[in-house]
Amino acid sequence: VNGVQCVRCNGAENINIRLVGGSLYSEGRVEVNYHGEWGIVCDDGWDDTGAGVVCRQLGFGSTGTAIGSAGFGQGSGPIWLDSVLCIGNESSITSCGHLGINVTRECSHSKDASVNCFRSNGTAVRLVGGSSYNEGRVEVNYNGEWGTVCDDGWDNTDAGVVCRQLGFGSSGTAIGSAGFGQGSG
Repeated sequence: VNGVQCVRCNGAENINIRLVGGSLYSEGRVEVNYHGEWGIVCDDGWDDTGAGVVCRQLGFGSTGTAIGSAGFGQGSGPIWLDSVLCIGNESSITSCGHLGINVTRECSHSKDASVNCFRSNGTAVRLVGGSSYNEGRVEVNYNGEWGTVCDDGWDNTDAGVVCRQLGFGSSGTAIGSAGFGQGSG
């Protein structure tokens, strides 16, 4: 079973995202982890272009539908991003225009932004079992079922592809021999 430790380069911020509250793993409220604390994105200016950037950052491809007004329930914690404006070619939501981290204009959790991602190839990738959000055992979701990837031939190039797919940039260190624990599936 393989693992990966993603290395953020070129001044990228210490930020990860996830979807919460959906009935599918490809939909939900957009939550942002900034310096270890989960918070939300305000729906001011939220559109399908921004949703597509989030979906691509999470490995679902570039097609998504923006859902506002806490469509998947209200989150808690800080409102990390407000007035997000994406062009569509950004590798992460924080590369889009926004007011700044933790800068808002009259936003509340009733305006939490959500997405519904459309899988372009039926697969998604996640990291599990690491001590931080940017490392762990690589798991792939195919048609709704999570499974692991064998580490035969697993190298830093492969790790870089996973890191890029998850929005961490293209630098990664391959870790084999179930370095983050054995998976199932």
